[in-house]
Amino acid sequence: MRFLMRIGSARLLVAACALGITLAGSGCGAFETPKARPCAWLDHGSGDAQETGQQTVVLVDRSASAQPDRTVRPGTRVPDWTATLLAARELAPSAWEGGTLSAAGFDGTRSGMSWDVDRAFVAPVKGVIKKKEDRRRGRHDCLEHRLRKVTAEPPSTGRTDVLGALAAAGEQLGPRNGRRTIVVATDGLTNTGCADLRDAGFDGLAEIRAAVERCRKAGELPSLRGTAVRVVGIGRAAQGKMPSSPQTAWLIRFWTSLCAATGASPCEVTATARVHPAGRTARAGVQEPRVTFPAMAEQRSGRNATIILPGSVLFATDQAELSQSARGALDDAARRIMELHPVSVGVSGHTDSRGSEQQGRQLSLARAQAVRAALAERGIKVASARGYSDDRPSCTPEYHDGVPDYAAMACNRRVEIAVTVRD
Repeated sequence: MRFLMRIGSARLLVAACALGITLAGSGCGAFETPKARPCAWLDHGSGDAQETGQQTVVLVDRSASAQPDRTVRPGTRVPDWTATLLAARELAPSAWEGGTLSAAGFDGTRSGMSWDVDRAFVAPVKGVIKKKEDRRRGRHDCLEHRLRKVTAEPPSTGRTDVLGALAAAGEQLGPRNGRRTIVVATDGLTNTGCADLRDAGFDGLAEIRAAVERCRKAGELPSLRGTAVRVVGIGRAAQGKMPSSPQTAWLIRFWTSLCAATGASPCEVTATARVHPAGRTARAGVQEPRVTFPAMAEQRSGRNATIILPGSVLFATDQAELSQSARGALDDAARRIMELHPVSVGVSGHTDSRGSEQQGRQLSLARAQAVRAALAERGIKVASARGYSDDRPSCTPEYHDGVPDYAAMACNRRVEIAVTVRD
């Protein structure tokens, strides 16, 4: 009888272990308590973690602009920050095995950051291929569940402190050597401190250089030397107006420059974000000051002023017919030209380097002529209209090791209005 009981107990243990593997890939370690806890590994660090040369930190923006509120209509496509993070190659389940994993949400108060995952040690997966896949899938599901919980937490303030969150991540990583990675999901817009964008013109490198120097002098740049940083979702707020393609390109350069100034390498910044339909919400949320995106930019040098209009605001792709969205931008441009009391006005069209030179010149000239005609309707006499194709790029290079930089290309697709003013 005792022999049969031992057999029965052994079979029960095997069944329990099999169930643990199926649920989350944690093996029998999932049954640390009488109740199965397949994701318990997220809540436990390990002494072994001190010896690993691999650390990963995940940060998700939970500020007001990153989440839809009751002003956002149900069904509107908004960023899915959890899906965006999990799509990063650095968060593939096999990428953080044998190292530590930390995760936290952040807003504008660095002191309010709490590590929902605090240096959890991720043991290497062993076994046959099918068993490895099951265990990694289980770990992926556990991390997804935890990140959705972190993302849903309400913000404590109406601003975003991306640099502060990066500083906290650097402290979490500590001084140990080895592979160090930070993955951040944020729209990167309503920032506190030196990275405040409320008065930004979203045009030109001089503004970016000034911001980097401002942050350096303010002591707000963390030291992240020896750390790889990936930032995803830049410009993709869940509410309010979206930046144009050139403005998004500027934002990417802005955060890439700030990241590089921390000593991190490589710094990869993209506007990529997975989206999902917004549900119904009654949450008024914490209000953030809105960042406004000007439909045009202006550069001044002596008696010469240049008004820059993004191609995406004026035209559809490969088209020279003004779009419906162009009307307001052209109204603003005409109003500004009048304020300058012009002596002469000229219009030039510019495209990116794709397509043949002849096609680029024809398209850029046709676009310049369309803007010239629209300004004439608004009482502005334009002396000349020229098409330069890609001869005078504003953002370079358009290719990095043969890979197209679509943000730079969008920056180069523009119409410039050159205004000579009186003394």
